[in-house]
Amino acid sequence: MSINFDLNLLKTLCGLGLTDKEAKAYVGLLQEGEMSAIRLSRDLGLHRQFVYTALASLKDRGLVVQLGTSRTTWRAQSPRKLISAAEAQQIQASHAVEQLLALKEEKHGQEFEVTEGRAAFRAQQLTSIRKVPHNSVVRMICGEWNRYFELAGNMHKEWDTIRIAKEIEFRMIGPESLREQMKKSADGSLTLFRTLPHLGENLVNIMIYEDQVVTEVYGDPHITFGVTNHDVAESQKNFFDTLWNLSSE
Repeated sequence: MSINFDLNLLKTLCGLGLTDKEAKAYVGLLQEGEMSAIRLSRDLGLHRQFVYTALASLKDRGLVVQLGTSRTTWRAQSPRKLISAAEAQQIQASHAVEQLLALKEEKHGQEFEVTEGRAAFRAQQLTSIRKVPHNSVVRMICGEWNRYFELAGNMHKEWDTIRIAKEIEFRMIGPESLREQMKKSADGSLTLFRTLPHLGENLVNIMIYEDQVVTEVYGDPHITFGVTNHDVAESQKNFFDTLWNLSSE
């Protein structure tokens, strides 16, 4: 019998690192249960050697097991193993990225990054706050409020939990129209806000960290521009502090 495939599912599996033939072999085993490579080859309509190669690779990944010796059959393992594999890849990718960034910073002294979309925005926000030293200050010039929280979702709670645990002070400058929203967020000690006369709401927030400046553009799609450079961040801190002194509590 032939096996029918969800093409979107196959595409997703290929995005997770499987080849097309590996994805078909794995889905085939999940659907039909334990079987020999010869039968799987026939059901998939693939050359036997392709199936043997795919099964060997899937076995190395821990996604299938080989049963028996003289009359070998194969069985698919739980799809949840894909999650563990993806998490392991993410850890490896993070380590590789940190090493690559270190090489880049060593050579250029500055890092520039552009991210697009919700998932990238949330990851960037959490990465930035995790890098901020304890007992420091994060500054924000706020032009957009509601769309930030729509985009951030539960990520903001995690961001704020990290910030408070590290006793990082958060200072916000925004337009008078956002006073009530900022007031609800302020706690009087670690979160402070002021409003700046004649400053209007807009679709841009500017976040100023210890050695990074991030410009958040709330268009469609959402885009952030991040510059990691100590001197640039220091200049923006001075600019913010000047505005802070001109703002109203």
